[in-house]
Amino acid sequence: MISAALISCALAQAPTLHQARELARDVYEGRSARAWALAAPELKTRSRAEARLAKLIASTRANLGAEVRVITEAMVDDEGGTRYQRVSAVSHWARGMELELAFDPAGRLLSLTTRPASRDAPTVSALHQTRADLRLPFEGGWYVLWGGRRYEDNRHTPVPDMRFAMDVFIVRGPGTFSKRGRQNEDYYAWAQPVLAPADGVVVAVVNDVVDNAPNRPRPGVLYGNTVVIDHGGGEFSLLGHLQQRSVTVKRGDVVVAGQQVARCGNSGMSTEPHLHYQLMDAADWRVAQGLPAQFQGFMADGRYVERGEPMRTQVISHAEVEARRESASAPAQ
Repeated sequence: MISAALISCALAQAPTLHQARELARDVYEGRSARAWALAAPELKTRSRAEARLAKLIASTRANLGAEVRVITEAMVDDEGGTRYQRVSAVSHWARGMELELAFDPAGRLLSLTTRPASRDAPTVSALHQTRADLRLPFEGGWYVLWGGRRYEDNRHTPVPDMRFAMDVFIVRGPGTFSKRGRQNEDYYAWAQPVLAPADGVVVAVVNDVVDNAPNRPRPGVLYGNTVVIDHGGGEFSLLGHLQQRSVTVKRGDVVVAGQQVARCGNSGMSTEPHLHYQLMDAADWRVAQGLPAQFQGFMADGRYVERGEPMRTQVISHAEVEARRESASAPAQ
């Protein structure tokens, strides 16, 4: 048991970084005793305050899941008090979460808040030039919902491994699905072939995660069914949210660019069928840093791009596929 008297004596001044870290870990692990022992009188005088604080911390754990990695943390002076701000990747939320603990000058807890992270994660890879000869990992035209280097264009940027990731969908007419969109089969991206973006060796496969019903993600396995390919030179592709049991490769397989490795699904933290792609510097996304992915020979909004990074709202397609389509549709001479 944590002694409230011991904690009160230890924190008669601003908390140290270590003490704030310990409390943050408690929050993510669903423990409330330390937070209550540190609570300022303003919190403790409210009716059923201890039960409400315990419920808040328990719901934080239930809704956000386990803390996967700490991205940034800081102690900030605030009008005599202190704020501890911690941005983390968590298992039940795809885009990073910020936890803030506010303390009064005596080191007592004033408030505890969580909110989606909205600041770009630090990176040392902004100038990285992709070594692998990347091609788009699909055929046909796909819409880039999230893509780019800034949070305004890409909600992945607060998380290190997703720093330069993209999410792509198939849009026809006004939306991504036909009928009422109540079944995965209603979505245009569902079961579409997912291709190896470059030559390499498969180093990780997940193939048994059940696909979600639309708009009902199952927390726990962030990227759902995945294929990770080692392209050499410290570059690894992760293809995520794949259809259950659609992966056609296994760990150790050698693949070539354009080879089908799976089908598009709706597994992991996904609300509808789409493909998540990211390039990173390690096989394990939990420790990897994201790398910019420069694809070669693709069409973006009808214009040829020799080498570039897809951006939010673009419709992108592999240039060779477009050339074949134009040739097939051209009138005979």
